[in-house]
Amino acid sequence: MSAIIGLIAATFLVVEGFTSKLVWSSHNQIIEMGLIFLGSLVLYYLLKRWPDLPKTSQDSMHELKLNQTIDYHDVFFNLLITLVILSFGAGVGPEAALLSAIISLSIWQADKLRYLYFQYDELKKMPLLESLKRLSNPFKFRQKYVGANAPKIPSVIKQKRILYPVFIINGVFAFALLIRQTDQPSFITKLGTSNWQPVDIWILPLLMIAGIIFGKMCKLFYKVFHMWISKMNLSLGLKVTLGAIFIALIALFAPDLLFSGQHSLDLLIGAWANKTAIFLMGMGILKLFFLAWCLTFNWRGGHIFPITFAAMIEGFAVAQMLPNFDRLFIVAIIATTIMGEMISPVVAGVFIMLFFPLKLTPIIVLVAILMYLKNKIWSKKNC
Repeated sequence: MSAIIGLIAATFLVVEGFTSKLVWSSHNQIIEMGLIFLGSLVLYYLLKRWPDLPKTSQDSMHELKLNQTIDYHDVFFNLLITLVILSFGAGVGPEAALLSAIISLSIWQADKLRYLYFQYDELKKMPLLESLKRLSNPFKFRQKYVGANAPKIPSVIKQKRILYPVFIINGVFAFALLIRQTDQPSFITKLGTSNWQPVDIWILPLLMIAGIIFGKMCKLFYKVFHMWISKMNLSLGLKVTLGAIFIALIALFAPDLLFSGQHSLDLLIGAWANKTAIFLMGMGILKLFFLAWCLTFNWRGGHIFPITFAAMIEGFAVAQMLPNFDRLFIVAIIATTIMGEMISPVVAGVFIMLFFPLKLTPIIVLVAILMYLKNKIWSKKNC
């Protein structure tokens, strides 16, 4: 079951890559505009049919806490709607729907195993074909978690704790195997080497202050923009249309900002390497605005990859203004600070480290810790 979950996640990314290439392979702007319009019609139909989708991981966790289980019937519809949104160029990431699906399917796996555990004696008495038929039925013969009935035997609890990492490793292996066999592009782009020196550390607090101010301004704008649009009480059709119009404008005037940005980081060390700080800063801000627009107008998806891309762009913009410092040293501090302010210091620290050389890991960890402590102190003051 865990292997199947991993394969479903990998298959989604493979299909999304294929459909995105199919939609944007013509390199003809008229055809692209027509396809975006077609995609908006498909999305409108799907959202009309399933208005609560696409779900995010937060939605799934909230449902789990309320009901001790999750309705699995909409998992593939959730992925289908996200597939449409991503394929037609929306500036959001796949991670929200993908994590939601993995959470839902993992709870499904747990409910099936719980049924097997509690009904084991009954299943043993059945013919083998009948018992397998029950266990393979995806929608019936499940047992949700009830704390009072949970096994209290130490040996069973120990077995459960051993099985958790086994399931995770098994699912990740199946996911990685399919991704590797289908030659999918890597999520991670290494941004080069760094020769930063400890003597440069004095600039770290100044860069962090700039990053915090920028992140707070973005969060404030997102909040005000969302509230302003919500008060207008626009119809679903108009929202989807406005989202499609902005995607079309991005496709015409800034096509590099289409999609989540997870495969666009090579621009920063390639085509954009010698761009001016003003150009880079403008593109970073436009990417964040594009994300806010898509999320507000029902072209919903993940925000981690787009914010990572935008934070990196802003980091390279600042690095252009400080040519006497190591470039990646500046980018790492700015990107970790902005991402830590807009999402989470822990997520920022772990995620940003993947793109930078090992030599910058202590700096990234230090910035993430300082952001975490800053948030702790700030939350205590507001209590």
